[in-house]
Amino acid sequence: MRQNIRRMAFAALAATSLAVLATGCGAGGSASSDSDTLRVAIWGVNSDIDSIKDAAKGFEKEHPDVKLKFEVGDCGPDYAACKKLIAGKNMADVLVAGSWNYFDMVKDGILTDLTDYLDTAGISTDDFTPAVIDALKDGDGKLYGLPMGFNTQSLFYNTDMFAAAGLEEPPADGSYTYDDLREWAKLLTLDANGNNAASPDFDPDSITQWGYYNRIALASEPGYGPVLAANGGGVLTGPQRNECSIDDPNTIDAFQYLQDLMWKDHSTITPQLEQEEPGYLRWVKGQVAMQQGSHEQVNIVAEQNPDLKYNLAALPAGSEGNATLLQIHIWAAYSGSEQQELAQELVGYMSTEGSGKQMGLIPAYQDRALGDDFATAPGEPSNIVDAQITPASWPLTYVNVDPSNLWAAVSGQDGFGPGMDDLITNRKTAEEAFGGLCESTIDPLIEASAQ
Repeated sequence: MRQNIRRMAFAALAATSLAVLATGCGAGGSASSDSDTLRVAIWGVNSDIDSIKDAAKGFEKEHPDVKLKFEVGDCGPDYAACKKLIAGKNMADVLVAGSWNYFDMVKDGILTDLTDYLDTAGISTDDFTPAVIDALKDGDGKLYGLPMGFNTQSLFYNTDMFAAAGLEEPPADGSYTYDDLREWAKLLTLDANGNNAASPDFDPDSITQWGYYNRIALASEPGYGPVLAANGGGVLTGPQRNECSIDDPNTIDAFQYLQDLMWKDHSTITPQLEQEEPGYLRWVKGQVAMQQGSHEQVNIVAEQNPDLKYNLAALPAGSEGNATLLQIHIWAAYSGSEQQELAQELVGYMSTEGSGKQMGLIPAYQDRALGDDFATAPGEPSNIVDAQITPASWPLTYVNVDPSNLWAAVSGQDGFGPGMDDLITNRKTAEEAFGGLCESTIDPLIEASAQ
């Protein structure tokens, strides 16, 4: 996903940006001082922008004297873009952060501590999806943002392709295994002569239909992370995600599984194919039978191929059980804003009364995910609750927060980045790429970050 690119941009700018950031914060860093104007930094495609503006209409009705000025840009998903605005004293009052950079912002003090506001407004954290709200609390239990909503990694599959192969559809509740998925992927991969990848006559050089797509082809954590977690592994594990596990045998085995799907079974989109055309678009076009993805796929299908016959299922079980990855979009108030009271009130409104139908996400407030805002909305697949909502309560489910602010360093070229490139391009096995990497490379990065 795009956050990998944005993290690289952040790492390149970090050394110079932090100094100007502190200066910007000290000076307020916000160009907005009109008491009747609240600047809101948002991002996404047109439908995302429209959904946010629609949700904010209730706030505007309650505050007829307040003008919301929406500013579309990269600030929020890309922390470096926010830093530039702060340094130029042109930062918005409210922004939408991502779970992948939220704690970076908390560490630098650019997000307002909402503790007092929540008490005053009577907003209870018990009203939010536990895994989501708990992931946003710092070590002291404080919150610097509230969830707009979240995405869940699930398995999207083409029902026509399953029927043509004589296969039963994957159980919606995830009661199948990664071994099942691998077998299905072989049977659903076809060459130009109609042979599947399990056939001795299969020609891997003339594939016309692929069985599976996983974003490991992009070296993206939302792709490989759930597979590692379900099999008892991970890159960084522990409560603070600061314990190296990339060379744990369970992690190695899970990475090898994904590599074998691409290069041994020839049933999965490779990095080279991904460069030619993204795998998720191949799935939308009906060229791929299964893909691991999140809810935005529903919207893409509706826009680009509404006749596609598909459904979705929760991700399968590995050796340790079922796991998935949640990604959160987060409403937050800029700490340097001169409109603190209004900014915090908007954050509270958009996360509670105004929640639902924002950016196509699963609402995290109360039970709105089960109603017309999500599960029963027109066009939603029949398996949406089992596949997208229930997995948020799985014991092995995790959120891609970065409470120790390690991910940019660990995932980059000084960390496991070169090994990941070797793995996905089939230059090295998982053991060759990651064996011994904790002691030699990752642990020193973790230790350096703590100094």
